[in-house]
Amino acid sequence: MQKKFILNYVIIGMLLVWSAWQLIPTLRYETMSDERKEELRLKGELERIEERIIRRGLDLQGGMHLVLEVNVAQLTQNLAQNKSQTYYEFMNNLETKYATDSNADYFDLLLSEADAKQFRLARHFPGRGDQNAQIISSLKKEAADAVIRAEEIIRNRVDQFGVSEPTIQRQGNRRIIVELAGVTDPERATNLIQNTALLEFILLKDAEVVQDAISRIDAVMKKVDPETLKDTTRVVDSVSEDKAVSIEELFGIATESDEDSMALVDEAIFRDRPFSALLRNLGSDIGVPSENYYAVKRILDDPDVLRVLPADMRILWSNKTETFTTQEGQQKAFHKLYFVNREAGLTGSVVTDAQATLGGMDGSNMGQPIVNLSMNSEGAKVWSRMTGANIGKRIAIVLDDKVIIAPSIRGRIPGGRTVIEGLTSINEAKDIEISLKAGALPAPVDIIEKRTIGPSLGSDSVRKGTLSAIIGLLLVVIFIVIYYRASGIIAFITLVLNILFVLSILSLLKATLTLPGIGGLVLTVGMAVDANVLIFERIREELRKGKTVKASVDNGYARALITILDANLTTLIAALVLWQFGTGPIRGFAVVLFWGIIFNFVSGYYISKTILTTITHGKTLQKLSI
Repeated sequence: MQKKFILNYVIIGMLLVWSAWQLIPTLRYETMSDERKEELRLKGELERIEERIIRRGLDLQGGMHLVLEVNVAQLTQNLAQNKSQTYYEFMNNLETKYATDSNADYFDLLLSEADAKQFRLARHFPGRGDQNAQIISSLKKEAADAVIRAEEIIRNRVDQFGVSEPTIQRQGNRRIIVELAGVTDPERATNLIQNTALLEFILLKDAEVVQDAISRIDAVMKKVDPETLKDTTRVVDSVSEDKAVSIEELFGIATESDEDSMALVDEAIFRDRPFSALLRNLGSDIGVPSENYYAVKRILDDPDVLRVLPADMRILWSNKTETFTTQEGQQKAFHKLYFVNREAGLTGSVVTDAQATLGGMDGSNMGQPIVNLSMNSEGAKVWSRMTGANIGKRIAIVLDDKVIIAPSIRGRIPGGRTVIEGLTSINEAKDIEISLKAGALPAPVDIIEKRTIGPSLGSDSVRKGTLSAIIGLLLVVIFIVIYYRASGIIAFITLVLNILFVLSILSLLKATLTLPGIGGLVLTVGMAVDANVLIFERIREELRKGKTVKASVDNGYARALITILDANLTTLIAALVLWQFGTGPIRGFAVVLFWGIIFNFVSGYYISKTILTTITHGKTLQKLSI
């Protein structure tokens, strides 16, 4: 080997060592059995390997695809102040119209309704202008900012959830696309992303106020004056005589679902107090049998019912069902219903830390999953004052309008510390911890589209994509070896090195390989073949002119350089544009194509030139196999 080529081979050798170093973890991981992976995971060693492997995209390993839309109606409700009964009536009517018109813009509808009914928005949205149009303009900007904040909060939650290389991006001015590859529990991931994580501490209403509200609802259903039922309404015991009635009998309408077509009522009071007959007394709580959930929810969402309830009251459901044993020994599942103040005494904005753990040995929650909360100084003061002034009363700990637990206040709680109990699993506790640490979403997000890709489909995509790449590569190799003979073998070596270098850079950059990315890899092979064809045809031209083999090789590479640079540069610019402005699969294709073009020049020109010139310069050849 001539001395002038030593540096070239040192550089090539370093590239090969680097490539092997990058790809060995991926090769090791892909050939590892599931049992071995689980063994290494328990030892804490698998994560170190997974950090260095080529990550698969959603289409290659399965996962989930979500399209989320920020609920601007709820965002508007969150921003409003000075809420009165008139305000709630107006907003309820607005939301009813918005729900029936899927093409309407919420803010445009809000402006037209407010102007038509001469409703002054400035009274409830102070500091945003005096005219309704000014306030709507301000709310639209707030909604745009909310989408940006929601995207960042969802990203933080997903990062803590542990999904590798998630795709999270905005679509338009209201929607967010989330793609999570390799998710094994789609339902848990969906709940974590969708939960608003709005934590509230709200005092429960006194028993007298609750009974009055129930009597008002009974009156609405009976279409009588609430005062006639005020003193007679009582929630019946859970062991009363039940009677099955149809939803059609309750509401005078038919239902599409057979599952929600019947409800259990207390036969003794159903005719006089239809709503009370749907409820059960669970000690200090009001229970709703699972069979009655649909009926009760429908009643509580009725605009006529909302109008008769006190303006400062909210009715919330428990976050899960609980099973109780009746005197007959039957197991029945109940939802719990809570009548609470409309405004929270304290919110999760004061929470500085949340830690999911199991209860210690010295408490009633021993061994049970809990979340320990710490508050800032302002929250600690409010919490201390709130608990001290309401000893003996109950306070609901509410997450996303679902009551997790509603304990009685036994004494003043100083220091700004409290505990969320009543959780079903440590995963639920961890999800609450993640949500609270990442922050509450500015408004709820609704799932517009949801697709789940199973691992089997991902494996099938990998198998077919890999097979197509191998077949394509073999056909190309057969062609160039037959057409260019021994020189074609050199081209084959450069093609293989090009693929290895591209995969190595994907591993180094922790990029994600997708099915379109495999397509980009195949296109890279085509570009590499194109470069070899240009070089070899130039060398053939020089040989036909009667030049020596050494001169033909030198001139062939020199004259083909400009053409190769021109072709690769234009493709490189296109790949950069797709990388910058593309999304999802398009970006995956662009990433592989970009690095494929870079290493195409390295292997297809630099390495092949080094090999071929070493052969021709080492001795005087009279003929070149090309």
